[in-house]
Amino acid sequence: MSGNLALRTIETSAAGYAPRRTNTQLAVDDLVAGVESWWLWSTLAWQDIRQRYRGSILGPFWLTISMAIMVGALGFLYSAIWKIEITTFLPYLTLGVLFWNLISSLINEGTSAFIRAESIMLQVRMPMTVHVLRSVVRNFIIFLHNCVVAAAVLLIFAVPQSLYSLVSLLGLFLILLNGIWVTLLLGMVCARFRDIGPIVSSLTQIVFFLTPIIWMPDALGNKFWVLYLNPVYAFLEIARGPLLGHTIPMPVWGMAFGVTTVGFLVTFLFFARFRARIPFWV
Repeated sequence: MSGNLALRTIETSAAGYAPRRTNTQLAVDDLVAGVESWWLWSTLAWQDIRQRYRGSILGPFWLTISMAIMVGALGFLYSAIWKIEITTFLPYLTLGVLFWNLISSLINEGTSAFIRAESIMLQVRMPMTVHVLRSVVRNFIIFLHNCVVAAAVLLIFAVPQSLYSLVSLLGLFLILLNGIWVTLLLGMVCARFRDIGPIVSSLTQIVFFLTPIIWMPDALGNKFWVLYLNPVYAFLEIARGPLLGHTIPMPVWGMAFGVTTVGFLVTFLFFARFRARIPFWV
């Protein structure tokens, strides 16, 4: 069933021309129709990138240059402060910043996923999940641009790679997968309560310093277990660790899959309950 057909099924049921469907069934229909409309949210995401950097020669690569300058400056500074060899610290920092930028952008832009789509939502009927996937794909495209910096650092410092490095792709997939429920949940909450957005942005900045990005886990000593309470560390380590030759501990895997499962379950319950109210909130 195509996305349009699924959406017409939702509208027909809601209008009373067919047996009334439950909120859960309507939410499932919305999710299926949204995923099947891949051409729509991928096109909208690419259009967002083009509009954001209209008239710019380098486009999204300005973010890539900014990231390169930042990791270069912080790498030399903090390697001296922590007394760590630059050949070890700079690849660690670069990959940490690369995946953190993706995580933080998914969170921060997720708060305005529905608010930004207000004009479309009020004029065109389409699955709500289209706006969610649009935001996730947009940030993924920017992430791909920034991968240039990470690839260059790994090559310059000759960081050895193996088949185990491919596990990093699983980490990236988990980040994007969780970005879907995070965007959907925060998008709904922030559409209803606009003050939540700035709060989330402030908390994200705090999480940056609590997560081993510009510092290494060994600095915690015997309090290393504290990191297992930080979900962001789990996803960051699964994505970064294999590229550096680090073995991922089982508690980290457990945290990542646990957060993914619980996150989707809780978000789906909220989505089923409040999906029909989102257009009125924006």
